[in-house]
Amino acid sequence: MLSTLSSVWLMALGFIVIYAIKSIIMVIPNSVLYVAAGVIFPTWGAILITYVGLTVSLSIGYITGQKLGETKVYDLLARKKNVNAFLNRNKEDLLSLCFLARLISLPFGLASLFFGALGTPFLKYVLMSLLGITPVMIPIIFSGAALTNPLSVAFLVPFGISFAITLVIFICYKIKFSKNVSDTI
Repeated sequence: MLSTLSSVWLMALGFIVIYAIKSIIMVIPNSVLYVAAGVIFPTWGAILITYVGLTVSLSIGYITGQKLGETKVYDLLARKKNVNAFLNRNKEDLLSLCFLARLISLPFGLASLFFGALGTPFLKYVLMSLLGITPVMIPIIFSGAALTNPLSVAFLVPFGISFAITLVIFICYKIKFSKNVSDTI
C-alpha cells in the first residue's frame, strides 16, 4: 500500500501531467485546475504545484510555437480574429504583452504558441506570464480550498477579489482600446 506521502507526490505529479496534456489539447480551462488544486492540496502546496504545472504548460506551448514557426502560428491565430488582432496590435513590447495576455486571460495555448513563434526570450516569457497569471490564480485557489462551504467568507472573499481583478482589467483594457482607436482616427 502506498504511504500518504507517496500518494500526495503521485497526485502532484498527476496534476503536472494534466497541465502538460492541457498545453497540447487546449481544452481544459485553467480556472478548473486552480479550483481543483485548492480542493485537493493544502493551499500553499496547491499554489506551488500550480506554478510548476503552469511552467510546464507554458514551456510546451512555447516550444511548439518555435517548432511551428510564425507562418503556421499566424494561420492558427487567423481563426480567432479578436485574439489575433489583440496580439498583433500590441506586439511591439513582447514582455509587457506576455504579462497582459495572461492577465486578461487570452486563450492560453494560442498565446504560448504566439510568443514561441516570435522568439520571445524564454525565461522572461515564463516570468512575465506567471506574473500575469498570479492575480487571478491565487484567489481562485483560495476559493477552491473553501469550496465545501461556498457561502463562507473564506470562499466569497477570494472569489470577490478574483472577480474584481478581472473587472478592473477589463475596464482598463476597454479604456486603453478606446483611446488607441480614437488616436488612430
